[in-house]
Amino acid sequence: MDEQVMRARAEEDADAVARGDVDAVVADFTEALQPQFPQIAQALPQPVTAAEVLSVEVGETESVALIRYSGAADEVVVRSRWQEQDGRPVIVHAEPAE
Repeated sequence: MDEQVMRARAEEDADAVARGDVDAVVADFTEALQPQFPQIAQALPQPVTAAEVLSVEVGETESVALIRYSGAADEVVVRSRWQEQDGRPVIVHAEPAE
């Protein structure tokens, strides 16, 4: 997976979360992960007012992005794991980072 492509995808996903575009966010998840979106979203500040990609680590088969989501009163850093499927990076797992 190309680092520049992966960073751009992570930034697009972060921007979609910040603007509240649920359809775009869910489309970034694998089909198997899409039903878990409501539980993942509950971990984020409500509403998310800003998102920042902190890092992207590109691996052979999987990449990891750390994204900070901020709201009026708090912030959460989410670690998302991405894999290439059907020619594009998609989220296969997401959880709050410790």
